[in-house]
Amino acid sequence: MIGWRITRFFPSGKEEADDRVVVELPLEIVVNGMPLVALMRLPGMDQELAVGFCLTEGIIDDVKRIKLLRHCGSLEAEAAAGEIPGGDALDKGNVVELEVESPRGTDRFSSTYVVRTGCGGADLSAIEDYHQGWVTSELRIPSKVLYGLEGTLTARQEVFRATGGTHGAGVFDGGGQVLVVAEDVGRHNALDKVVGWCALRGISLEDKILMLSGRVSFEMALKAVRVRIPVLVSVVAASLKTMRIAERAGLTVAGFCDGKRFNVYTHGWRILP
Repeated sequence: MIGWRITRFFPSGKEEADDRVVVELPLEIVVNGMPLVALMRLPGMDQELAVGFCLTEGIIDDVKRIKLLRHCGSLEAEAAAGEIPGGDALDKGNVVELEVESPRGTDRFSSTYVVRTGCGGADLSAIEDYHQGWVTSELRIPSKVLYGLEGTLTARQEVFRATGGTHGAGVFDGGGQVLVVAEDVGRHNALDKVVGWCALRGISLEDKILMLSGRVSFEMALKAVRVRIPVLVSVVAASLKTMRIAERAGLTVAGFCDGKRFNVYTHGWRILP
């Protein structure tokens, strides 16, 4: 977060004030020496973001394929300390390098090297990059568990509370205990950060709940399906394309989960009364 001088307007007038704004800077992900993508993100959990991106975009199917993971540069620490780097900051070593065995589909990123914050990393060419029945978990979750997820997620979104400028994602076990929460200016990035965090610690996602603060677009559903997450929950709505993908893949999707109610769109058998 960075301090910024603003003018705040009210119906009765205006005032000068100090405010805090969220930082948005590019992170380059390099796989086997090839620049893959530059993600506009909130600095922090950069290695987790890179690993999660590679998993949820199908570049690798197992974290064990990673033979080297290295973060280059000091930008993450500088941004956390409130320092604002100049330019695009890629020249300061704002890079995560990975060496992996048998990467897949890296060529589809060559034409869209810079990924803007709102677009995430998915692309139209990958819409069918999953198989029917990929998600096979027999996880069952009492409905009371879902009512508590939004409050826990929100309570751990410190940057959002200060700036209002981030999305959140959290991984929970079947009993509603939180394992990790991440924030980012991009909702796709927040998802990738928690996936990467779990992968680097050897935590399976096949019996977990993924909670999101933002809309469940088809890209978010694809990312969840590729890492075999069985239950995807959001504070807001899911799109029709999301529901069709989730239905075929075996993913349970719930929306409008605000602590008071929720709607289950697909595979409701996983949610117990």
